[in-house]
Amino acid sequence: MPHDIGCHVPRRRSRSALLCLATAASLAVSLCAGGCHPPRQTPVVIFLDGASHFTAGGSVRRGLRSAGYEGDFQTFVWTSFLGWGTDHLVVARSKGKADSLAKRVAQIRERVPDGQIHLMGLSAGTAIVLNALERLPAGVDVDSVVLFSSSVSADRDLSPALRHVRKKLYATSSKEDLILRSVAITADGRRGPPAGRTGFRVPRSLPYGERAIYAKVVNLHWRPAYSAFGWNGGHVSATAPEFVRSVIAPRILSQQPFPLDRPLIQPEEPPGAARNQPQRERESDGLIKGAHQAADAGGQGA
Repeated sequence: MPHDIGCHVPRRRSRSALLCLATAASLAVSLCAGGCHPPRQTPVVIFLDGASHFTAGGSVRRGLRSAGYEGDFQTFVWTSFLGWGTDHLVVARSKGKADSLAKRVAQIRERVPDGQIHLMGLSAGTAIVLNALERLPAGVDVDSVVLFSSSVSADRDLSPALRHVRKKLYATSSKEDLILRSVAITADGRRGPPAGRTGFRVPRSLPYGERAIYAKVVNLHWRPAYSAFGWNGGHVSATAPEFVRSVIAPRILSQQPFPLDRPLIQPEEPPGAARNQPQRERESDGLIKGAHQAADAGGQGA
């Protein structure tokens, strides 16, 4: 009777196959222990494109890479492939999509408890970003959020989402955005201006004691100087690679507060003392022009 000496002995084939699988699994575990998972400190960016839009993710990724970002870049596909209207009016409010994104974030945070996680979305994709943040378990946070040309309501109460943001939520807006100008109902089902046109505003219904959390919100209103970075005030051009490299990346990749940020509410201000954002921008015109010149010379800032 021949001895069972390997995987190819005709007899006891099933037993030999199991032994081979066990050996392979053991070897895989040994190898993965040293490198199948990303380093614990590796940053992760998750990007959601707009309604029935599929190309902005590549633009944002190129901008981040050119700024020196070496972390993971993921896309979260949420479109129904049934057209813009269905995505904007129906799918953007899907609890299932929001739950799925929240689950992914929670899994990443469990794997990299001390790493950086950044959420980004364009247009109606920003509705899913905010809904997912609201669904995260207590104690599960992301580091920063970037909402490009958001089609959710400018008066949306962001406080439930902001409780899961460690640093800042940045939102681009432009009155030159022709797409959002024609939106009658926002991606979160409300009437009134979308945040991508006016910027976010502190809701009047929000109790004064809860308004301080809006110190995390920074509106990035379009201005002619941004045209040099590829954002001409349009809807999708807010994701232009050069704008992402020069304006967005320095804000989310730095461990220090960005000096030109003007939050909706200053931390030291009384909770109800939200200052007018355009006035803040006028006050910082000198700083912005200097940052623009530095960016043209190869620096990072705006």
